[in-house]
Amino acid sequence: MGVYSCVGVTEQSLLRYADSARDAQQLISQTLTQLSGYALLLLTSRCQAAQAEGALAGARQAVVHAAEAVRALQAPEPAAHHYHHMRCAAETLMEACAAATACRGAQERSDKRFDTLTRALRATSDHLRATARLLPGFELIDFGQACCAAHTPRLPGQGIESNSRKSVSGFPSGIASTRRWSGSPFP
Repeated sequence: MGVYSCVGVTEQSLLRYADSARDAQQLISQTLTQLSGYALLLLTSRCQAAQAEGALAGARQAVVHAAEAVRALQAPEPAAHHYHHMRCAAETLMEACAAATACRGAQERSDKRFDTLTRALRATSDHLRATARLLPGFELIDFGQACCAAHTPRLPGQGIESNSRKSVSGFPSGIASTRRWSGSPFP
């Protein structure tokens, strides 16, 4: 194994961090999706009495588990920025969960509690996007730009968006990071 040129951190410790962080990131992402769905239900449905209380309870448990997973990470120095965004994503996800709980009794869609909820969900999403570009293996993938999507038979009127947007590395935008990293399996 080589040594990461920054502060003598081995590539192996960075890879161990990336592997552990990927699991925590997936948990945050899944919980964000669950809370976003609950928020959509709150914002669009007229009768909120017992809607998806189980989903909210499950999301609360997942938020706690995600926060614990992030706290357990041991980030080497080169991953400090990534870890910062992971920690912020977990914190804003907790805020979103608290805001979703507070929104249960809201009657008017103009209620400030809904604004708090949507801001927390957006902040969590922004932090997750930041983690996606900071380390290899965390890239967000646009399956609409994938090779198999371009070769799939289409019905008339259906199509794939133009694949003309290329990054400097030759990958379609959204498919892979253009970031170079020593020891990366990516080209």
